[in-house]
Amino acid sequence: MVDIQIPMPWYYSILFIAILIGYVAFLATAAYLHASYYIFDNDNYLRDDGYGLETLLISQILLFLALIFVGQKADTTIRENIRKIKEQAPTRDSKIRMEAGGVELQSFWRGAYVHRPSSDDLGWVFDPPQMEHWRASESIFQEDESGLIKEHPSIVGTPTPPDFTTNGILVIMSSLPLIGIGLTVPPMVEAEARVAFIIIPILFLIFAVISHFVGASGRVAIEHVTEKVRSVAVGDTELVGQARNLGQIPIVVVDNDPSKSAEDLLLWEWLYDVEIEEEYRDSKGNRQTRRYWRTIDSDAGGSQFVLHDGTGGIVVETSSFSRKSLGQPMITWSCSHASYSQLKSLNLWKAVRTYGSGTVKQHRWRLWGLGLGDPCMIHGAAKTMPNEQIENYGISNTDPPCSRLVMLGEDSETMKAKIWRGSELTNITLAESSFETTTIPVVMMLVATTFSTIFYLVG
Repeated sequence: MVDIQIPMPWYYSILFIAILIGYVAFLATAAYLHASYYIFDNDNYLRDDGYGLETLLISQILLFLALIFVGQKADTTIRENIRKIKEQAPTRDSKIRMEAGGVELQSFWRGAYVHRPSSDDLGWVFDPPQMEHWRASESIFQEDESGLIKEHPSIVGTPTPPDFTTNGILVIMSSLPLIGIGLTVPPMVEAEARVAFIIIPILFLIFAVISHFVGASGRVAIEHVTEKVRSVAVGDTELVGQARNLGQIPIVVVDNDPSKSAEDLLLWEWLYDVEIEEEYRDSKGNRQTRRYWRTIDSDAGGSQFVLHDGTGGIVVETSSFSRKSLGQPMITWSCSHASYSQLKSLNLWKAVRTYGSGTVKQHRWRLWGLGLGDPCMIHGAAKTMPNEQIENYGISNTDPPCSRLVMLGEDSETMKAKIWRGSELTNITLAESSFETTTIPVVMMLVATTFSTIFYLVG
């Protein structure tokens, strides 16, 4: 199926148009420079200023990455329909997020901000069971009065990504900047021109391999049938449901700072990084300035929880899972380095932190999490729960058989254990087809290799 649409929302559309303009500029400038050097033996590359070739290389790399990035954001009919449902009939969780989302200025003088996203690509599409209805029965493992959740694949089905979308077009377009990167390297390092025709196939091979594995990981949920929790059997299984607590959930404190905390997170991960500005000398000896983010500290954790799909609940042993996908950050704290240094609440171990070379400009803390009541998809192994755990959780003979099983993060030959935030519906809509992620890159690699071999032998 062919599904060509402009990337949305509007800011991706603007970026899409800007990239197309940049692509035309690339064809008008870089293509001419490469053709004059490799075909007509005219060296028209800008060398006198000392960084013309480096600028050309960086611009081509950025154009290539921009094409791939915007391609991932290209709309499909499925994504458009889900977005319309969320806009026209938002769930209660979506309304709360929209009201709480945005950038909050904590302190003008300290330049401290808190950012909470107002939208959630992995949130519920249809209203889930609310917390007040979870305890309608005597046990959290029992079936809900409302039955199977509306977003379960047994009800909504498993969508299949369209074969060819705007992403496929942009992937094909990205071949020219990738070729340009390979053509720029030899004159920059003063190597023979024919070396470019060795570099180009290698670049396309790397791109094809990465694209294949990234694409395959995004489609993994399509390959497995989603079971209902109440009837799940021992062994590998895919489950989709709602994350519910087993007991009290500890408060998550980011970077040992009580002012940066969050409640009701069953799984969490935080990352602290700083923006560094430093000077360096390029290959021509010219002084340059660059900025980038450097990771300083991070941590992750979680609590055991119950995955409930409306038919029953099953315990998830979160500590046994090494792979977790939690989507976008739920909260981002940031401040300038000057204000951070002046905070009186800093304890000693923060004060003596070192950040390496360069000048620190900003500090940023990002928190990801699977919250109480969030949608969740799990690939793992269902195993019989030890008797000691059964007693600790107060599981009785009146509870369904699924209550005596536990989901573990154990890999098998056919399934890699993983926890996703979001349902199967929302996670699969972000995936691309194998035609776009494997077939097109492989064909591009074969074509590039064929022509590179010919030019290498002729040259």
